[in-house]
Amino acid sequence: MAVSLHELRLKEEHNGKDSSRVEDIRFVSYIPPPSDLSSESGQLEEWGDRIRFNVQDLHRLLQLSHDKFWCQAIYDETLQNLIDTYLKHAPRSHDVMYDLPEDFQEQHEELHKLIFMTCLRLATHKEDKEHFITPSVFGEIIYENFIFDIPKLFDICVLYGQGNGQLLSKMIANIFSQQPKYNEDLSCVIPIMYQVFEDMKRKCGLPISSRDGKKSPLKLSSANDTGEKIVENINTPELQDLIFYLADIGVTLSSFLEVYPKASHIFQQASFIVKLSESYDLVPVILAAVKSKEFESYNHKQLLQRKLAQAKKSLMKAVHLIITHCFLESILENRDSPDSHIEGFIQMFSAVLNERQFLADFESCHPFQDYSDIIIQCPCDVDETRLQYIQDACSSAFATYGKRRKPTGATTRGGRTSPDGSPGPLKDDSTPGAVALSAQSSNDVDNYDAMGACAPRKTGVELESMIASVKDLLPDLGEGFIEICLEETAYDIEKVINFVLEDKLPPSLQTIDRQLPRKLPTPPEDSVIAQRANIFDHDEFDVYSRDKVDMSRVHKGKRGKTDKMDLYDEDMAALKPKLTEKYGYQVHVEVVETDDTSEMYDDEYDDTYDTINVGADDDDSADELSQRRQFTVPRVLAARRDNKADYNEESSEESDEETPMKDEFVPNPALIRQRAEERAQWKAQRRTQGQKTQFKGQQHAQNQEKKYDVKGGPKGKGQSGEVLKNRAYKDKHKSSQANHSRKYFADKKRMGFGGPPK
Repeated sequence: MAVSLHELRLKEEHNGKDSSRVEDIRFVSYIPPPSDLSSESGQLEEWGDRIRFNVQDLHRLLQLSHDKFWCQAIYDETLQNLIDTYLKHAPRSHDVMYDLPEDFQEQHEELHKLIFMTCLRLATHKEDKEHFITPSVFGEIIYENFIFDIPKLFDICVLYGQGNGQLLSKMIANIFSQQPKYNEDLSCVIPIMYQVFEDMKRKCGLPISSRDGKKSPLKLSSANDTGEKIVENINTPELQDLIFYLADIGVTLSSFLEVYPKASHIFQQASFIVKLSESYDLVPVILAAVKSKEFESYNHKQLLQRKLAQAKKSLMKAVHLIITHCFLESILENRDSPDSHIEGFIQMFSAVLNERQFLADFESCHPFQDYSDIIIQCPCDVDETRLQYIQDACSSAFATYGKRRKPTGATTRGGRTSPDGSPGPLKDDSTPGAVALSAQSSNDVDNYDAMGACAPRKTGVELESMIASVKDLLPDLGEGFIEICLEETAYDIEKVINFVLEDKLPPSLQTIDRQLPRKLPTPPEDSVIAQRANIFDHDEFDVYSRDKVDMSRVHKGKRGKTDKMDLYDEDMAALKPKLTEKYGYQVHVEVVETDDTSEMYDDEYDDTYDTINVGADDDDSADELSQRRQFTVPRVLAARRDNKADYNEESSEESDEETPMKDEFVPNPALIRQRAEERAQWKAQRRTQGQKTQFKGQQHAQNQEKKYDVKGGPKGKGQSGEVLKNRAYKDKHKSSQANHSRKYFADKKRMGFGGPPK
């Protein structure tokens, strides 16, 4: 029969501890990795030996039986010391990662896994049917022996929440369910966290809230000192501690609420969101101090900015988780009177409307419009006027203090710079110091320095305009020095001028020559002309490759008629033998010297019938294909042997009949006109015959209509016997033609018998 562990009788020796059941294991406390990882110092080897001892001891512990394991966990103080030191000092996922050697890194990961398995076994009251502890006794053991407490649970969630979320959620839920006293401890931790925020505000010189909920006024001696001025006087280590502490609180809270959602109700009952909003004004003060403070290295400044941005994001995530688990889930699931949850949601936001910096940062991470859409979809009655009022307050706070959202497209396409669509910050009746802080905090996420090499670079006319603006006020500075200063200050002209006038240049700019000239960008080696490809490249007329071109060989416009060659010129006598030799032509050209201009080339030559292909379709004989055709000199080039007077003396009609045409391959125009006329007469004759035939057909149709006239005369005057006869004939035979008797044939097809009506 299985018996629970607390019912086993153990012999008590040495204050109730049975030495026979407690193994002799000396657990070594955990220390973080050393800062000096060089092998010469020996610190890395010493730390590696310690990690190796811890791994061996934990392996031995986990192999113990159920009763011996719990005896070791209850009575061995060195084991509790090892778990406490590891949960406190183990590197978090958001901390600076140590570049450990591979073998040391593997040992540390093994230790990380074994610590989690040990905590998981300590949080399990039933391992199997034979090895278990009753829930009530289990809760007393882990609570009275301080095996778990609220800080340990916070650290476990931070270390193991990302990779083992589901398993860790079951583990934490089992601890809180078996021991309800942890809920009371958690409710006591929240005021302590609020007191921590108040201490940080006091250190920054900000007004703190008294016990009655009102902010205490500043002393007269310090009334002129704003929080920003006091924070600037804090040394760098203290400022770093403030930022790291704030980031650790934010990450711890968000991790714990994500792993154990039921804790959100405890935080809401303690008004955690309202108290956090009252203390949130220290975040922009610290941010302004980090931006204005000078550090030894730029990387140190970047680290603090990243940690502060992480703190803001984690705190906003914690607030979002509380709102989701306490209000939205109940509203969506329609349980536990959703009307009361909607009213609680509106009252919670109404209580923080005065904290505009808090609203602006929360709106940038989790827009209120998303919550409003969920609540409006609820079937319960919702006061949309109150929701719209809260929405307007969040939008106004975001427009004043929040980061400007860059529109994805042009402003004419719906791009906006703030939730309410306002192009710039709204006017606010706040102090000058708060306005300065808001102006600095609005550009926090767009910080040029935090973006590093991914930050946008100013070039072209915009950069030259900035350099000219600085040079107008400080003409002694070189343009190169001004450009470097602008890059260092994220292209802020006012910062550059203030640095130079106050002689407070950053360390990276102090060694640069102030008269440094600007290096102009070198033009590209290959120009567009050099890449040009053309068939006329590098010829004698290419102006891109030659500086001088022989303009005497360039002619613009038409050439004169005197430039044309004349075959009948005496200078062309040398050309005639070449034509005879090349083409085999016997050219006989008689040069006639005459002053008559009519023998020259006539530009008014009638070329109407030159396009007619005469003789192209004729069959060529074998002789014509084998023998060469006799060369005929063109009419344009042929010499006119007769003078103009000889042509006038000849009779026009007789000479045309007796003498053949000069150009025999050109048809006679009169013959062409005669053929066209005959073709027109033939078409007209065919058209007349067709009209006659059509007329006869119409007459036949008229006779047919008259023969079977069913129309008859007008109504009221009676019809002739022939018309009545035609009507009877038509009615009798109408089923045999056209589209009649459709209903009858449809019935016949459906019934399958019958014939047409008689």
